[in-house]
Amino acid sequence: MTLGNFVRKNRPRWQRLETMLGVIEARGPSKTDRSFLQELIALYRATTGDLAFAQTHYRGTTLLLFLHQLVARGHNQIYRPHRLSVRAVARFFRNEIPQAIRDHLQAVTWSTIVFLLGLALGLSAVQFDERAASIILPTNVLNSIYSGHMWTGSIFSVLPAPVASTFLFTNNISVALLAFAGGLSFGLVTFVILFQNGFMLGVAIKLCADYGLLGALLEFIATHGVLEISSFLVSGAAGFVVANALLNPGSLLRRDALSQQGRSAVRMAIAVVPALITAGCIEAFISPSHIPVWFKVVLGSTLGLVFWLYLLFTGQSPRAVNPEI
Repeated sequence: MTLGNFVRKNRPRWQRLETMLGVIEARGPSKTDRSFLQELIALYRATTGDLAFAQTHYRGTTLLLFLHQLVARGHNQIYRPHRLSVRAVARFFRNEIPQAIRDHLQAVTWSTIVFLLGLALGLSAVQFDERAASIILPTNVLNSIYSGHMWTGSIFSVLPAPVASTFLFTNNISVALLAFAGGLSFGLVTFVILFQNGFMLGVAIKLCADYGLLGALLEFIATHGVLEISSFLVSGAAGFVVANALLNPGSLLRRDALSQQGRSAVRMAIAVVPALITAGCIEAFISPSHIPVWFKVVLGSTLGLVFWLYLLFTGQSPRAVNPEI
């Protein structure tokens, strides 16, 4: 191929890359959307191929110098070091985490459906045969319910509140992270964890209702329950995002789809960590306390509402930079 033909064929790509680099150099990567960055990376990779071709066939030309400079500019922007700062962390929690949730609301919906299906079947199982409760609930919990006492009292009478809170949020985070990582099993483990937790709650509600403890159970879970369940739903949704990347990679290789979708899934999983720590502290310090029920209901509802308002309505994507070139 002659030099003139090579330039005419590839000049539009170089011009596009040069213009996009000017934009990102002026405004920074945080002011550009994902599609802009993906296009920039694709153009950079194609131009490195052009540079390699020019090094072989057009040595000593001004074109080779131009391509060297263009590729160097692209490399500096794509592989620039990212400094961790308070502003970057704030932007991550304010923008990136909520955006990841909004990008995968369908996964959140499926997570909710699986949990509610488990809840409904737990209620129905005990209604059909009370012995079904022994499948999912520990013996000490069953004995406590049969004797007409809440099992939670014995737990918090033995463990100091700080120790109990540490145990609770550590346990809850472990379950949430397992639901997220369960996506690597093509979603099977995630499905089982969500269904099992819903089934357990359904069994506990129906059994407590049968033995006159429903009011005590609802009072106990009123403060932390909404936040805790919401966190499990989000972590389960993150697991389904991972599973979808494996099951439905589209035109990408599975590893590439997993890498692409995995970033969003990790952001979703991170979102539940502060929520579960908060729920664990509340469950240990406030849920077993003898404060007015209305206060527990208001507090629990408010925390759940704030959590979902944060995920669904805050941190709208920064104004995208996609100049017409």
